[in-house]
Order: sequence, then C-alpha cells, then structure tokens
Amino acid sequence: TLKAEKAKAGERMVLAVAGCVAQAEGQEIVARQPAVDLVVGPQSYHRLPEMIARQARESGHVLETDFPALEKFDSLPAPSATGVSAFLTVQEGCDKFCSFCVVPYTRGAEQSREPAAILSEARQLVEKGARELVLLGQNVNAYDKEDWSLARLCDELAKIEGLARIRSTTSPP
Repeated sequence: TLKAEKAKAGERMVLAVAGCVAQAEGQEIVARQPAVDLVVGPQSYHRLPEMIARQARESGHVLETDFPALEKFDSLPAPSATGVSAFLTVQEGCDKFCSFCVVPYTRGAEQSREPAAILSEARQLVEKGARELVLLGQNVNAYDKEDWSLARLCDELAKIEGLARIRSTTSPP
C-alpha cells in the first residue's frame, strides 16, 4: 500500500477520512480499514491541526465524530478572498431526511446564520477582491432567519458595491 511504501522510505503518512459519512460511520471505518489514522466529522474540521498533533504523539486512531454542542458558525474561518470568487456560509444542516443522505444525522437540523454576520463577511470579501459570492449550506434555499428569507438576503447582498454575481450551491435534489 502507499502507506507502507511511505513507511519504508522513512516518511510518515497520516491517512484521514473526513465528512458526513465519516462522522456517521466513525468506528466502523477504523474496524474495516486499520490503516486509517484519523476519522473526522464536519463539526470538527477546525480541530484537524490538534488531531494530527495528537495522532503524532500517540499511537492508535483519533476519532472526532461527536456532534459537539457549540454554536454552528463559531468556527468558520476568517474571510479571505483568493480571487474573484469567494465562498460564504449562510446555512448549515438539513431537515429533509432523504433516504440516501446522512446530512440530517451528522450536520443536524437546518440553522441559518445571522444576516448581519453574513453581510459583514460579504463586505469584507468584496473589499479583499471578490466579485462573486457563492452561498454555501447543505440546503441554501432553506435560509430563514427571523423575517429574512434567501430572497431578502440576496437583495441585501446585491446592494454591496463591487459585487457582480451571487450564486448558491448544494441545494437538495
């Protein structure tokens, strides 16, 4: 295997499995494939550096598949535009429970981000050079915060000078 080849060459390789299915199947993944060092769910991505360091110190597997009781949007990375397009998280979770999907079980119920926080981040991204914002969430079209709909949010985003395009992604089928 690649991991064995790296070990022979004296290099250390960490094999991680990440995402919603990883969170749902955590222990089973390690049981099926002992070469896996880390299993991390989406609620713990911000802890990856700590997990890698812990795995380097200890032997065995590191699993972060709990659904931590924290504010969903507290661990978002600082706004940084690296080109004309930038991603902007507006919503997380899903209430649809499609038979093929683990998102409601791993990301939880739909929760929309505060409009003021979204607009502030959008302005920062545009100031840093973004001309297009891609709205992110498991079910972006479910955005709903108090009296704010996705339509109202887009109307307000469209008022930001320098912003040329608003897109959304990850809508359910």
